[in-house]
Amino acid sequence: MSVQPTKPATDRVDMATSLLRSVLPPSLHRVARFGLSGAVATLVYFLLTNVLVLAVGLPPTAASVCAYLLSLGVSYLLQSRFTFRTNTDSLDQMTRFVITSLAGFLIAWCVMAITVDVLAWPYFIGAAAICVLIPVANFFIFRGWVFATHKTEDASPSARDP
Repeated sequence: MSVQPTKPATDRVDMATSLLRSVLPPSLHRVARFGLSGAVATLVYFLLTNVLVLAVGLPPTAASVCAYLLSLGVSYLLQSRFTFRTNTDSLDQMTRFVITSLAGFLIAWCVMAITVDVLAWPYFIGAAAICVLIPVANFFIFRGWVFATHKTEDASPSARDP
């Protein structure tokens, strides 16, 4: 009796996808995967920031920037493999992802600066705007530009996510 080797990461992705299929309409599968990937990447950022401040002793600003840059790798893997289901890592695709992510970082900084320094509004208004604006923009940019040439594992039209 031969035992087939398993691919744990692929099995977990398939399990998560099956769960999503059971609770959400097909039109929301990719949006839900995008949200889950973003939540995991955000958690990684948060944990890394705290480790770098509390255990390594970096100043909070430096720790935040380092954690953001490190969490980009996690975010890329999740968005490419889980959300948009690409099977290749081209330099062009990675470059587009980094450009989009750094543009989002710059836009977030500008929105907060305008909110607080120019308009003299409370910071939480800028933070709320950023929490909506950046993920929505990223989803459409990732779908239309960064991962636009992806192929699904099952290429039949009925099995494709929107």
